[in-house]
Amino acid sequence: MTFDVTWYAQSAFRIEVDGLRIYHDPFRIPDGEPIADVILISHEHFDHCSPADITKVRDLERTLVVANPTAAQAEGVLPPLRVIRPGEELHHGELVIRAVPAYNLNKFRSPGVPFHPREREHVGYICRVGSVTWYFAGDTDAIPEMAGFGPVDYAFLPVSGTYVMTAEEAAEAVRMLKPRVVIPMHYGVVVGSVEDARRLAALVREIADVRILEPRGLSG
Repeated sequence: MTFDVTWYAQSAFRIEVDGLRIYHDPFRIPDGEPIADVILISHEHFDHCSPADITKVRDLERTLVVANPTAAQAEGVLPPLRVIRPGEELHHGELVIRAVPAYNLNKFRSPGVPFHPREREHVGYICRVGSVTWYFAGDTDAIPEMAGFGPVDYAFLPVSGTYVMTAEEAAEAVRMLKPRVVIPMHYGVVVGSVEDARRLAALVREIADVRILEPRGLSG
């Protein structure tokens, strides 16, 4: 089964697998990109929940949009959509979607106030089509729940620090998840650079294949 991945910017991906087209957190999407079968939104922050970019790849009649509660309430995100919370699962044809927690342990906007509080119910996604499983982490630290997420075939992990895992913390996540392939994300827009992705690759080269993609999204 083929598993084709396009990275646009930050945490925005298009995945094509077994005839299904899934977008994660569309952001900086060029005009003319193919329409989604499914769009999965992790949380409400601008670089993950962009109504203008969602519209570019959405057909209101046939595209399933799935979002956590805070993204579902974001201004400009049009119904219909499905709201999903950590621990919930839904099916769309051959696609199985499980929402898992995504939150900060040690990244704070002010003392005691994390950028991504657990109580906001931000999510990552564990998805399966046939025999292929992937984990899209969303904005998170290397949380203890990850020990129960794997093994997975592909892991999409943030690496930039400040708001999410550092490369070193992402390496800890890799050890918990046991993926075959790791795709670093969440760098090059707000904070972080490709050097963070390269650092992760060096840290886990003995246990996972790290693929550093070239972004094809709009600059800005």
